[in-house]
Amino acid sequence: MRRIARLGEWLFATLMLYSGVMHFKFAQFVAGIVPSWLPWHLFWAYFTGAMLFAGGISIIIDKLTRVAATLLGILLSSFFLFIHAPSMIHSVISAPHDASVLWSFNGTGGVNNALKDLALTLSALMIAVFGRESQNRRSVGWILTSTFAIVMVLFGVEHFFFTQFTPGIPSWSFVTFWIPLRMVSGYVTGLGLLVGGSMILLRRKVTLSATCLGLMIVVVAALTYAFRMVAHLGSYGELTNSIKDLAVGGGTLIIAGSMQAKGPLVARTEVAGESLQTI
Repeated sequence: MRRIARLGEWLFATLMLYSGVMHFKFAQFVAGIVPSWLPWHLFWAYFTGAMLFAGGISIIIDKLTRVAATLLGILLSSFFLFIHAPSMIHSVISAPHDASVLWSFNGTGGVNNALKDLALTLSALMIAVFGRESQNRRSVGWILTSTFAIVMVLFGVEHFFFTQFTPGIPSWSFVTFWIPLRMVSGYVTGLGLLVGGSMILLRRKVTLSATCLGLMIVVVAALTYAFRMVAHLGSYGELTNSIKDLAVGGGTLIIAGSMQAKGPLVARTEVAGESLQTI
């Protein structure tokens, strides 16, 4: 089970490495997303790129993983709080009559991109929490896991109301490329996200549910990117969407491999006045 968790960590770390490189490659674009009240926009673009890349390396080589994952969780949460939330609030104020504006591309990707970054934030924090032993680890882990599961349920529900979204983790853009049995694929993956997220949330067969959900997300993300690549000649935007989806799938595999593998290692039982320690 620990190998499954490590696979999830590698998928997450791959996104960090990719995002770090993209922050340097498209520094001017990233600088334009930095909140206006922060000075030195270009500096923050390079700084966050370096942080993402360094964090990804640390997780892959398994050195200072807890520190790196904690810092990445803080960094990713700042994206959600200072970029996505203000952008969505501005969208609602600008067009209160159009609820669908929340799912449109408004410079940061709307609700779907915000939920993806929230799932990634939770994934980073789960790596940090599951990687240490403490009395509070399990309760904190369940809070993170339950929140992650709620995000998966929301993604699943979306498939039944926004049928033009890409099957799997919904993108901020509607499907503009051919997918075989798109409607059926959308409903099936939506059901998978809904059931898998609900099972984790209800603590029913968590390891099996998270493993199946994670594998479904990874397989669907790989297949849909193949269709994206043919239609859009492998644009960076589509590649970024797909790698994010793989990293979110990695988050479910972290749950699958960690909730059991990182359970209590020592249980003490009193028998006939003796303290027996079992591992």
